[in-house]
Amino acid sequence: MVRPQSLQDTSTGSIANLLAYRTLRASIAMSRRGALSAIIGGLLGSWLIVYLSGGADSMVPHWYYVPIIFAAARFGPIAALVVALIAGILAGPLTYVDVAAATLQDPARWLTRTGFFVGNGLLMAWLFGPSLRPFGEEIGRMREELEIQRALKKDEFALVYQPVLSLESLSVVGVEALIRWHHPERGEVSPGHFMPVAEESKLIHEISDFVLDEACRQASVWHRECETQGRESWYMAINLSSRDLLDPTLASRVERTLERHSLPARLLHIELTESILAADEAVFQLRQLKRIGVHLSIDDFGTGYSSLSYLDRFPVDTVKIDRSLVMNLGPEASSQALAKGMVLLANSLELATVAEGLETEEQLEIGRQLGFHFAQGYLFARPLPPDEVLEQYGDLTPGHFSSLATSMDT
Repeated sequence: MVRPQSLQDTSTGSIANLLAYRTLRASIAMSRRGALSAIIGGLLGSWLIVYLSGGADSMVPHWYYVPIIFAAARFGPIAALVVALIAGILAGPLTYVDVAAATLQDPARWLTRTGFFVGNGLLMAWLFGPSLRPFGEEIGRMREELEIQRALKKDEFALVYQPVLSLESLSVVGVEALIRWHHPERGEVSPGHFMPVAEESKLIHEISDFVLDEACRQASVWHRECETQGRESWYMAINLSSRDLLDPTLASRVERTLERHSLPARLLHIELTESILAADEAVFQLRQLKRIGVHLSIDDFGTGYSSLSYLDRFPVDTVKIDRSLVMNLGPEASSQALAKGMVLLANSLELATVAEGLETEEQLEIGRQLGFHFAQGYLFARPLPPDEVLEQYGDLTPGHFSSLATSMDT
C-alpha cells in the first residue's frame, strides 16, 4: 500500500501525521467485534481510572473522549451518540464526586458533561465522515490481503482443470489450470474477486508460485500416466499476471519448477494477458521463457491492445480469442468477421488459435469454419478437480462428443 506523499516525510510534523494516520487506519481495520470490545473496554477503563483516583474531584473524566472518538471514526454518528450517552451515565450518576465519602455528583454537573460528550462525538463523526470512504476502501483491500495470506498458509487454494480440444479431431490436447479459493465461511470465492487485490500487492507472486508448482506437479503425474499408456501427453496451461513479468527471477523460477517435477518444458503453456503487449520490459522475460522451451500464449486476445506490430515483436506461440467474441459468433455477423480477421492475423504469423468460451454447437461449427485450431468451453466440459479429470476427459474422443454435447445442453 502506498501512503500519501505527505506522510512519507521523516520530519517531526510528518511523524505525528503518520501516527495519526496509522491510528485512524487501525481503528477502521479492526473487526466489528474487536472494535466493540475496544469501546466497551475504553468506557469501563475510563470509569475505573476515575474511581481509583478518588472520584470526579480528583480526576476529570476526559478519558471518556477516547472511546467516543473511536466510535465516531469506526461506526459513525449514531454509534458516537450512543457511546456518548453511555459515557454520560458512567461519568455522572455512576461516579462519585468523592469515593471515600460516597458523595454523589450534582445532576447539572454531569448533564452538562454529557452534553459535551454528545457534541464532541457528533462533531468528530461529521469531521471524519468525508475521510472514511477512502480509508474504508483501503482497509477493505488490506483485510482481503490478510485473508489471502491466511488462505495461502491454510492451503485453501486449489486448482481445477478444463480441457482444450483440437477442433480437427475433437480430442483433448491439453488442460487449463484455474485457481479456486475454498473459503471456510464464504464458500467458493471467485478469482475475479481476489485476484485484483492480489495483483495490487506482492501476493500475486505467491499465488503464481502456488499455481506454477501445483500445475507442474499434476502435469507430471498425467505425463507419466500417458507415457505408460502410450498416449500423447496433455499440455498444462497456467495463467500468470503481467506483474509476474516484472520479476527478473521468473524464468529461473519456472525452470527450477520444471526440473523439480521432471516435466518437459514443452508441456507447460504460460498464458499472459494481452496488456503485456504494451510493456517493453516484457520482451526480455518472454525471450527467457522461450529459451527454457515453454509455450507462450496471449490470453483474452481481442479486448485491448491487439496489434500486428505488437504480436510480431513478442515470441508467442498461441493467441486465445476472448470469450466475448466467441459467444457472439452465432447471432453477430460482425463478431464472425472480427474473429475471422484475428484467425487470419494469427495464421500469417504462424500462431495457433484457441476459441475460449464455446457453449453451443452452432458456435463450434462456426469456429471450425473460421479456422480455429483449438477450443475450450462448457460445451465440452466444465473445470473439474484433478481426481475427476481422467475419469471425465481421459477417453474424450470424437465418438464421445455427441453424447457429451447433449448432456451439457440438458
